[in-house]
Amino acid sequence: MSHISQTARRLFRSQPLSAFRTYSPAAPIARLHEQHPNRSAVVHDQALPSQTDGSPLLSQTQSLHNERTGLDKLVSHVPLVQKLRGTQSTYKETRPHLAIPPHLRQHHFVGGSLTGVGKLAFAPYMWLSTGKSGTGTDSADRASSVVSVFHIGQDVCGHPGFVHGGLLTVLFDEVFARCVSAAFPSGLGMTANLNVDFRKPALPDRMYVMRTKTVKVEGRKAWVEGRMTYLPLTVPLSADGHTIVPDASLLHEDSEGAVMVAEAKALFIEPKFADSMVSVYSS
Repeated sequence: MSHISQTARRLFRSQPLSAFRTYSPAAPIARLHEQHPNRSAVVHDQALPSQTDGSPLLSQTQSLHNERTGLDKLVSHVPLVQKLRGTQSTYKETRPHLAIPPHLRQHHFVGGSLTGVGKLAFAPYMWLSTGKSGTGTDSADRASSVVSVFHIGQDVCGHPGFVHGGLLTVLFDEVFARCVSAAFPSGLGMTANLNVDFRKPALPDRMYVMRTKTVKVEGRKAWVEGRMTYLPLTVPLSADGHTIVPDASLLHEDSEGAVMVAEAKALFIEPKFADSMVSVYSS
């Protein structure tokens, strides 16, 4: 053991201080972008963690409040949201995570652990549309679809400047669960299988739209499919919670800069012990 320690000390003494440098991901990413410029691999300065020197930091609670305030205002200006909230819409707006009792929500992965500044600043908005009756036995009667709108911050990246693919999978699973809840009498379904195809890199500080639908229901089984797209607008927020939208077209899902980042399919099963489970998607 002493021999290893002496060898280690000699090794460190022989290395100049400049050999131990802090790794900076920005440089290699910039070089990669210069070599392979395309829409799906663009890394903007806004997608990387911002550097601020000497500016006072807001408290965590105040920052989260400001971020939620600004983003909530922005959501109401998204044309898709305005359409879903229209009088002719068949969709019902829900905020299932806000319906979870606080003592349970703090332990919920999406409603609690992933909520915060730089992560999911607000509980995802969801609009649910059910089939003819919601209580029939065939797929047509028990079909449902959900449209969800949410914002992903810059502190949930895998590679710097790109949202972690695992988070996208979690969000698919979360919205799928809400979608198939209308297919089961108990309103509860558990994931049996989930497949995600990643189409383009997902960028942080973007508003995302997810569209899901149940495609088949057989007894206690329900199959659901969906796709996730980010709107082209990067969402910088000021300290007072206000957002600036330079171009309203950037809030359109079908605008030129919108990118479909992933598609997914899943099988959910209503558990036999559903009656003993706490329902967190009851409203």
